[in-house]
Amino acid sequence: MQNINPLRNITRRGRFYLFIGLLTFFGGAIAVTLSVLFIFFPLFESVLFDLCQGALFLLGLIGIGVGVVGTGRALSLQKDNPLAYAVGEGLGQFLDNRYTYLRNVSKRGVGYVDAILVGPPGALVFRIVDYTGKWMNEHSDWIVQTPKGLRKAKTNPTEECVRDVFALRKYLAKRGLSNVPIYAIVVFSSEGVELSGDGPVVPICEISTLYQIMKRDYLKDERIAPPTVRQTVDAIIDR
Repeated sequence: MQNINPLRNITRRGRFYLFIGLLTFFGGAIAVTLSVLFIFFPLFESVLFDLCQGALFLLGLIGIGVGVVGTGRALSLQKDNPLAYAVGEGLGQFLDNRYTYLRNVSKRGVGYVDAILVGPPGALVFRIVDYTGKWMNEHSDWIVQTPKGLRKAKTNPTEECVRDVFALRKYLAKRGLSNVPIYAIVVFSSEGVELSGDGPVVPICEISTLYQIMKRDYLKDERIAPPTVRQTVDAIIDR
């Protein structure tokens, strides 16, 4: 099994965010500068001109804000995912070279996905978390043990994983790969977690039980031909 970090996708996405960020920042700066100049050197003496000047100033501030956010996003893109890498290394003991494990996937049209395994059974989307403590999954809801008792978790890895599945399905369908079945799994990587489930919508597991859980569903059958496997991998990493 190949354990790949498609860094080219991340670099491309970073450049896109940086371009948009710088463009909107400088556009906003120019708008603010012009609006301030118009205060001292008005072109017209009218209420309408004053309103346009105020709108230009406001749009400039918004542009600067968007630019700062976009530039920050470009500089903060995660270059790798250590948790996903560790999961991939573990799976490599069980899966042959027909499988490709893509970690730290970040691309327009899909968003960010911890990892995607592609092989003869189809695609498997991973949501990998390092939460500790007592976590209970009831269908699509998560309950966590706190010092004040059981509480609904502030994060929901099941919903996050389902969103990734829908995004990937839509992305592949646009590339003529709607026949690729897509599965999902939530993996808890920390050794300090106590995990339990009651009819989980998405399979849940710890790293030690990952392969056994995969055999129950994803690995039960070979559903797509080798050329489709390769096309799916190429579509995700833009080969």
